[in-house]
Amino acid sequence: MSLGDIIDGAFRLVRANAGALAPFLMLFALPFYALIAYGQSQSPSMSQLFNDLQNPQPQPVHDSGYLYLGFLVLLVAAPVAMGAVCRTVAASYRGEQYRFSDVVKLTPRSVLAIIVASFLGHLLEGVGLLACGVGYLALMPLMFLTTPAIVLEHLGPLAGLRRSFHLVSRQFWRCTGIILLSCLVIVVVADLVGALPNLLLAAFASTQLRAVVGAVVSTVAGAFEWALLATLATLLYFDQRIRQEGLDLEVMAARAA
Repeated sequence: MSLGDIIDGAFRLVRANAGALAPFLMLFALPFYALIAYGQSQSPSMSQLFNDLQNPQPQPVHDSGYLYLGFLVLLVAAPVAMGAVCRTVAASYRGEQYRFSDVVKLTPRSVLAIIVASFLGHLLEGVGLLACGVGYLALMPLMFLTTPAIVLEHLGPLAGLRRSFHLVSRQFWRCTGIILLSCLVIVVVADLVGALPNLLLAAFASTQLRAVVGAVVSTVAGAFEWALLATLATLLYFDQRIRQEGLDLEVMAARAA
């Protein structure tokens, strides 16, 4: 598959499975984005901080703990949600159609493996950032297929990371180009989804209403981004297996069964 095929396929598969994925992703993501939105409403704005520096006076203590907790939990929640998306779109790729009740059936072993692999991946990315970002740009594509590998091959965290390294490293530059360009498109589209409502809220809504609606808008945009990124990873996973292992024969057999 070309870059255009993979991006187009990601949008098509997300749209085809929207009925099953949307309720799951919205229910899964909303508590975390609500926590972040509340934390943001309790944190000082940049203008407040600037004014505080110009006019140092005793100020009320702002509680940013909810904001940090929301981001921290989201780092764990997002990979698990994306694992459910991988499983759903993989079934769709093979000609099956999951319902909402099927989407949530990730095994506890897969959930734990995804969380551990995500934690290890973030540690490696952090080390890569210390090398002026060069290491991060090299490691991120190599780990991009970890979640579909864990979910679809029932692997552990280390085996999933090794599997992703193996699939990507044989065509590293091609995969890296597809991943970076596709992620750029997905992030821009997801940001556009939430941009207009946020602009309108900033102009007309009260602080409380902005926090509530902002949480909902962020949840929609975030869920949309998770779905597209996970679908992209799944399609590239299948693409690499087709190129390297003749998976198309297995898919044809699965559809005929």
